[in-house]
Amino acid sequence: MEFAIWSDLIKQSHGALHIFLPLLDRGLDAVVHRMTDRRYIPVQIKGRTALEKGKVELVVRADSLVDDNALIIASLVFDVPDQVDLVVTEGNFKQLAAHDVSEREDVYVAAFSMHPRHSHWLPFLVPRPQLAERILERSVALAIEQIAPDLLKPSERRNGWLGFLGEAEVIRRLAESSRLDLFRPFPDLEMVEVLARDNVLRNFAGLQVKAATVSHLHGEAAIHIRTATLTDDPTTWVVGLAWRQETNAFDGECLLIPAAAIPRVAIDDGSMMTINFHPASNRRTLIDPYRRRLADLSRLILELTSAG
Repeated sequence: MEFAIWSDLIKQSHGALHIFLPLLDRGLDAVVHRMTDRRYIPVQIKGRTALEKGKVELVVRADSLVDDNALIIASLVFDVPDQVDLVVTEGNFKQLAAHDVSEREDVYVAAFSMHPRHSHWLPFLVPRPQLAERILERSVALAIEQIAPDLLKPSERRNGWLGFLGEAEVIRRLAESSRLDLFRPFPDLEMVEVLARDNVLRNFAGLQVKAATVSHLHGEAAIHIRTATLTDDPTTWVVGLAWRQETNAFDGECLLIPAAAIPRVAIDDGSMMTINFHPASNRRTLIDPYRRRLADLSRLILELTSAG
């Protein structure tokens, strides 16, 4: 059911909603990135395979509800005529559902019909074809008008292997912190490639990971960023990694640059922004304030999310 929902949201929104799937499951099934206002929306999916007395019955453990602002999307796994989904924040769900104890565990119990006439769940029931509009909080046509067309085009990678290696390195480093939940986009369409969430403060940091090989001739790694994906969103950062062929590893120094600062420190090549990174160099450059130890990356990202 999760992938049915993700697929419907992507198709219905025409790319105005991007899906980030968890790399480490700590309660959230995904985070939806609403491109109209750049808001990250945590989501839990609750699927049932059959109706009970004509209703979808939900029994949800209290300790699985991890964020009052997260959305619950609940429905039948199998399509039925005129299917509706329950779309409600966890906070509202806890207020409206019955609170009970089952097998010594606190649970919330709810039930809704596919064709209700009178129900306190009625304001939260959405026909499946209108699911994206409910999350966008506007028509899809209006949402698309508010988004730059180039942002909805699939990105291209010049070096898929090194790009993947860089993302895997960043993910491994961030996974060292038990406070950081990690998500990947589905599909990969925007600037953010790795999404970190502080599961205590519930703040987000979106990361684009760029990896480039250090040139033997000049000792620099040319990091390229597509101009079309640039954003001034304060929650988005670029992590730049320098690959050293002689050691078959990434340099111990990396870059951590706010996305909004990229135009100030990069060379504008038209469709691309280029940052010339000289790791371990004493030469002064515009990117000096953003040079960091790769070993500190997990702590640095946690500090960013803590700053909110």
